[in-house]
Amino acid sequence: MKFLGRIFRYLMWLIVTAGIAWVMKKAVDRASRTPSYGGPEPAHVPPTTAAKELFRDPVCGTYVAEDISYLYEHLYEQGKQTLHFCSRDCMEHYQRDLRDADVRANRLAAGA
Repeated sequence: MKFLGRIFRYLMWLIVTAGIAWVMKKAVDRASRTPSYGGPEPAHVPPTTAAKELFRDPVCGTYVAEDISYLYEHLYEQGKQTLHFCSRDCMEHYQRDLRDADVRANRLAAGA
């Protein structure tokens, strides 16, 4: 009978200890979720910046933001559309294609 008493006492202590551990875990979880008064303030999260508009390079198809595209001398107006280029090579390629198209158009107009 003493043997069963020891087992019963052991199980009771095990249940009590598990209950205390569960209560402690819940208290720690709650304390970590809500800031306590007098404690450090939660970290400030800066607001997200607005997404930048991307423009497609007409030569290679790369998307480029206005602030890193070739802006100063590398923007060309074609009708009402402003073209943005990702590199000097793409811009020069586009200029060559425009010159070649003008030459072909002039040849066709002269021959007609």
